[in-house]
Amino acid sequence: MPTLAEIERQIENYGHSYIFWTRKEIRALPEILEHGENLKAITSGFMNNATWLAVCTDRRIIFLNRGMIYGLRQIQVPLDRIQAIDHEFTIFFGSISVWDGASSFTIAMVLKSSILPFVKATQEQLQIIRNITKKPTHPAANDVASQIERLATLKEKGHLTEEEFQTQKKKLLSI
Repeated sequence: MPTLAEIERQIENYGHSYIFWTRKEIRALPEILEHGENLKAITSGFMNNATWLAVCTDRRIIFLNRGMIYGLRQIQVPLDRIQAIDHEFTIFFGSISVWDGASSFTIAMVLKSSILPFVKATQEQLQIIRNITKKPTHPAANDVASQIERLATLKEKGHLTEEEFQTQKKKLLSI
């Protein structure tokens, strides 16, 4: 678990944080974050009639709300479950929406200047997760012989001329 000082240092390094009225949620982060988990983006806004902190890490998005006196409400969405992240804004404020395929979470009244950095950081993390979990293609799909076979089939069906077939075949064989 990172310390509060480490978390505050990560927030300072991020630079686009809008953490209005969420100090108590930030103080709860050391208990919530796992060892080696790093903040990638942070902002705050309004959700479910309360002020919430939205945190994107290299593993998940966390929405936190600490009650005035006691209690902690949190919503955690692992990055590999996120289907989409979207945003909208007006002159000063806007919202960020996250879909996980079954539910949608929208945090509103987010300062406009912190929306795009949060969304972009999240999209970058989503891309990293998708690249890590991407299944390798079947070896036959990249096999030159199978690609030449497909070209021959296209030629037989009249979709390629003999000249086009020979040109593409030479390209494949020169790889």
